[in-house]
Amino acid sequence: MFITVWWLAVAWIARRPTPWAVRLTNPAFALAALWTYIGAWHLAIMRARDPRRMRLRAFTLTIASLLGLALLEAPAFGGWIDYANVRGALTGAWEGPAEDFVDDPVLSFRRPPLSHWAGWPQSNMAQIFNLPIRSAYRQTFSTDARGFRNAQTVDSADIALIGDSYVEGAYVSDDETVAVRLQALTGRPVVNLGVSGYGTLQEELVFEQFALPLHPRLIVWFFFEGNDLDDDQSFEDTLAYQRGVRSPVTKEPWATEWRRARDRSLSWNAFMELRKVSEPLVPNAIDTVGWFRDGLGRQQPFVFFDFYATRTLGSFERARFEKTKATFLRAAAIARERGIRLVLSYVPIKFRVYGDLCAYPQGSRCPSWHPWELERLFADFCRENGIEYLPLTAPMRAAASTGAVLYAAEDSHWSVAGHRFVAELVQQRLDASAPPAY
Repeated sequence: MFITVWWLAVAWIARRPTPWAVRLTNPAFALAALWTYIGAWHLAIMRARDPRRMRLRAFTLTIASLLGLALLEAPAFGGWIDYANVRGALTGAWEGPAEDFVDDPVLSFRRPPLSHWAGWPQSNMAQIFNLPIRSAYRQTFSTDARGFRNAQTVDSADIALIGDSYVEGAYVSDDETVAVRLQALTGRPVVNLGVSGYGTLQEELVFEQFALPLHPRLIVWFFFEGNDLDDDQSFEDTLAYQRGVRSPVTKEPWATEWRRARDRSLSWNAFMELRKVSEPLVPNAIDTVGWFRDGLGRQQPFVFFDFYATRTLGSFERARFEKTKATFLRAAAIARERGIRLVLSYVPIKFRVYGDLCAYPQGSRCPSWHPWELERLFADFCRENGIEYLPLTAPMRAAASTGAVLYAAEDSHWSVAGHRFVAELVQQRLDASAPPAY
């Protein structure tokens, strides 16, 4: 009876969209599973003809299982095996090409050239929150001979797009990216030079080594506020590590190292898979879901991740932004020398566009989120230095207010409509006789 009541309580807690419920659901589920295991043995002992022998069997099997688990966990905590990959292979939980990279001595990592993936990938929110959500349609992801997401390798292009996963096209298919849409709209050759996980420092290398040799007339460089500053720090840390420099900056804090080891472990992945399987009865609790009414009047659940909606512009971020600005100034100087039109664009997090257009259940954290001021500082930097700037937030918010779904409801990236929308904004800028005021 106690175990049944406990399971009912866990199922009830899992349906509460409040921070305390989210924190308690997994521990309560784990305790329920433990109590169920103990209860099953207790029942077996109570019904056994020889209770003493059954107790010995329970003790022996439990100890043997724990020892076996410890042996299997050792290589995961040593970094020699990642059971998350094993779990994905066994369950077919393809995450898309999110982690499919090869090492690069200059860029740290890059996409493998002439590769092709296809399937129904999980959204990044499904991966973060352990949800059984996949793309509603089969997606393809292909790379050219240089490892970028283009149908073919080109030696020249009128327009080059530089950025991270938003430009590369996370959670959309090959023929749906902003680069493909822009080429169809303009009739001019467009090359996609976006790579997931890149920050501006790696993108500067892409600008120099891959964009400039194509002799483009226009380069649009997209800066994502959600993680580009952190990606730059990670890249610098990697370069320092390759040089043999080991400093407090390059060494991960113990909490991060523990979290990574946990994510590789057999126990954690088995538990996460059990949680996913039990989703219909005990949902993975999320307190960052808002309901958005689309253009057809349908209420869609938008899953949010805070990114920088809960972070202030501190000393670390300001120092990193100074390096970002220096990167763009160098690129702007080169572009002017070569007669290339350089346009910088600021990619807003999903919450910045849709945050106040959604309704939230009582207890949600989202109404208290406030995106930081980096967008204003970015626009000021462009204006003060005479760099052409293409804002996305204002036109996206205007479209969203009419019901447009420009970000995937279950992902943090642009939807198919979002890629089309951004391509149209770039086309409008190309067609304009003069860039609009900041």
